[in-house]
Amino acid sequence: MEKKLSRESIIMAMLNASFTYSAGAASLSDIAGALGVKKASLYNHFTGREDIVAKTTDFCADYMRALSFVPNNIRELVQKYPAAAVFKGIARSFFKMHTQEPLFQIYTFVHSQKFFCAKSAAVAKECSQRLCSQVVHILELLGEAEKIALVSKNEVMDLAKRYSSVLQDLLCDYLVERKILVMQNPASGEGELFALPENSLVLKDLDQMTVSFFANVG
Repeated sequence: MEKKLSRESIIMAMLNASFTYSAGAASLSDIAGALGVKKASLYNHFTGREDIVAKTTDFCADYMRALSFVPNNIRELVQKYPAAAVFKGIARSFFKMHTQEPLFQIYTFVHSQKFFCAKSAAVAKECSQRLCSQVVHILELLGEAEKIALVSKNEVMDLAKRYSSVLQDLLCDYLVERKILVMQNPASGEGELFALPENSLVLKDLDQMTVSFFANVG
């Protein structure tokens, strides 16, 4: 007897198959095999592979929209620590957040698909813009706390664009590094990706970049 399926379980199977084989190579057979069902069962929930990809992209967009670079205690942090220390802590947490399931698979799916799918490209662009606006918010709070000197809104936006751009490049490098480690050490259960040993040169580069960036601000 086949397992009971849901649209979300199929989407998660698609994400996992894409993480292993790439979104373009993940087949209906891969998805069905991971779920322990016949391929025909997938058609009870989706019209076909393209429909699964489209709905998976929608799922990823909704999930990523709920993420925030700004922690709940940001006002306390900007009062307590220097600007570089605030951003170092937040950025490291942001990076490690992306190695947890299902965000690791979601990020990999969207950013590999963005070169082939307009919808995925739009999701990636929206996430980039949201990150930049959240960096602006933190910079403004640091300015109010007199931790950095900001002259104008244009200057704040320029700083946010530059920092978030480098941040995203380093995040991509970090996840490539982590994905290689994951593929060499297959996870046995939820959360195992995050539990793998940490020895990242990218995180060291992130810290150095943040210190250098804020040494030139204010």
